[in-house]
Amino acid sequence: MKWPRPRAAAGAPLTRVCYLSHDETVRSAGIREARQNLSVLLEQVRKGREVVITDRGRPVARLVPTRQESARPFSSHRRFRARIRLKGKPLSETVADEREDPW
Repeated sequence: MKWPRPRAAAGAPLTRVCYLSHDETVRSAGIREARQNLSVLLEQVRKGREVVITDRGRPVARLVPTRQESARPFSSHRRFRARIRLKGKPLSETVADEREDPW
């Protein structure tokens, strides 16, 4: 028996919703729908939802919200560098000495 294909209302995109095991909804959109409605999909992502882009029903990409960046992206590097203790004279002095007397 052949089932009828689902159709969207006039002008509305046909969407599918998948439910994951941890009760978070993920929107699924085909490539054509994603191309035509990218701004709508990005708005969903801005709200914290995930969008899966499919090609003939198979997932090929995910649109996910970005991680919140801290005001200091390299603060951990600063702490790491503060713990380093130099042995001998600094490299800048060594380079300056070599430039003065190369041989």
